Amino acid sequence: MFYSNVENFKSATGYEIDGIWYPRVTSIVSIKAKPALYKYYAGLPDFATGESIKNKSAEEGTILHNAIEAILKKEDSPVPEAVAPAVSAFLDFQKQNEIIPHQIEARIISKKHHYAGTLDCLAELNGQLGVLDIKTSYAIYRDYGIQTSAYVEALRENPSMPPLKRWILRLDQARHCIRGCGSKMREKGGNIKIRPAKGVAASRCSHVWGEQLGEVELRELPDIEKDVQAFLAAKTLWEWEYDYWLRQIPNPIKNDR
Repeated sequence: MFYSNVENFKSATGYEIDGIWYPRVTSIVSIKAKPALYKYYAGLPDFATGESIKNKSAEEGTILHNAIEAILKKEDSPVPEAVAPAVSAFLDFQKQNEIIPHQIEARIISKKHHYAGTLDCLAELNGQLGVLDIKTSYAIYRDYGIQTSAYVEALRENPSMPPLKRWILRLDQARHCIRGCGSKMREKGGNIKIRPAKGVAASRCSHVWGEQLGEVELRELPDIEKDVQAFLAAKTLWEWEYDYWLRQIPNPIKNDR
């Protein structure tokens, strides 16, 4: 990533809070290699196409996040038609599960490890308190554990904070083949991708797609301590990568482990 000056670096990778600059959790975890993403980019016509799809996907994800945030805040807000199936799936999930939000889109700070982030929701889910992270991806990826562990680690610096759980709530939408082969078609970022079901029948099927349906998947993440160590290791590598810029920031990073 190219940065023109230290102020550009600071605004792109962190937060200024009470006069102190903190690196952002999502910037830190981005240092980890993503082989599957590189393979995906390699299959596209050019890099610009990949960036366009990525940016449009991020915009769509923000629209869905905002819609869910409004629901959790009990705000009367219209649901954008583009994400209506996913929102409907969330509303069905909400009917079947008790969600009591305590903090929504909250800024958290780790003074011990010197970083900051914005968590989607600190909530009670069916009687248990934890970080509820909303994703709009095709699947739940292992990397999400690193990000959510950073939020939990920062929250644990409050001595009155009880033990916390971590959940990924994945929301998505797709069209399923009504001929019963099990395949589905997903459009994200202006890119249409067909995910065939396993088996010969799916590969030979001349698909007929039904209406777009929402998907919801909840998963509790285990191994919090292992993920915290992975996050702190990623932070060390991130600091090494951006040492040139970090040395120009008045308040140096303090990583007390």
